[in-house]
Amino acid sequence: MKQIRQGDILLIAVNKTPPAAILPKNQVILAEGEATGHAHRLSGEVIEWTEGSERFVRIIGQAFGKLSHEDHDPEPVAVVEPEVTYRIIPQQETDLSGQWRKVVD
Repeated sequence: MKQIRQGDILLIAVNKTPPAAILPKNQVILAEGEATGHAHRLSGEVIEWTEGSERFVRIIGQAFGKLSHEDHDPEPVAVVEPEVTYRIIPQQETDLSGQWRKVVD
């Protein structure tokens, strides 16, 4: 299984076909930092959709999608394989009381 992690975002390749009528964008924000305002961005010819509470992205065409984030990877890195559907999974952490919470970036 293909996995890509960038900070508090995990992309996992899934066997899912996107809906037919989605128009591609040149960029999708995967997560935005609550503390800094910085964002995890996927650029390229990207389609994005949701099913229930799950979000998915897919790069259309032959070029790899590029991930960037002002703190982690300010220069976009071409690591997202084209024509593969990825589920976007925001990472969680546990606090000292044993409660799960979204990682704050």
